[in-house]
Amino acid sequence: MTRSTGALARRYARALFDVADAKGGAAALELRGEGAQLDAHAGLRQPTLGAEAKRKIVIALAQAAQASPIVLKLVELLASRDRLGLLGDVAAAYAGLANARKGVVAAEVVSALPLAPAQRQALEQALAGKAESVELTSQVEPGIVGGLVIRMAGRTYDGSVRTRLAALRRRLAASS
Repeated sequence: MTRSTGALARRYARALFDVADAKGGAAALELRGEGAQLDAHAGLRQPTLGAEAKRKIVIALAQAAQASPIVLKLVELLASRDRLGLLGDVAAAYAGLANARKGVVAAEVVSALPLAPAQRQALEQALAGKAESVELTSQVEPGIVGGLVIRMAGRTYDGSVRTRLAALRRRLAASS
């Protein structure tokens, strides 16, 4: 995500958040589902498809998924302005706003193997000491060899074996 698309996605997310908040609703999960559904639709990736045709397809998909009127309006607006590619970024920005309102900090953990439920729960409890509540997402990346990489509140905590080996390699190269 570039700086300008990130700022644009945050503006759409803020507008949606304000409207949803005024109407007493939330749309974070619904936005993620819409984004996944649109990504899966092959017809929307055709470069020859015009903005009006995309708008019709998107409206039909959102109605089939029984999207709320607020999300339907947002998706229709993005489609009419040929900005459907922003939907995933808007969903992420919206989730960040909703989490901030609830005092929840989003954290992402990267591990070499999938975390067991007990490990995940222990990690959530350990990270909860840094925030009121933690929303943890996990990702598996075998390239880190072992350990964990945690991204939370704009910081990265890298306890991976890959990073330790790289540091050792640099020290050995500097000493010889």
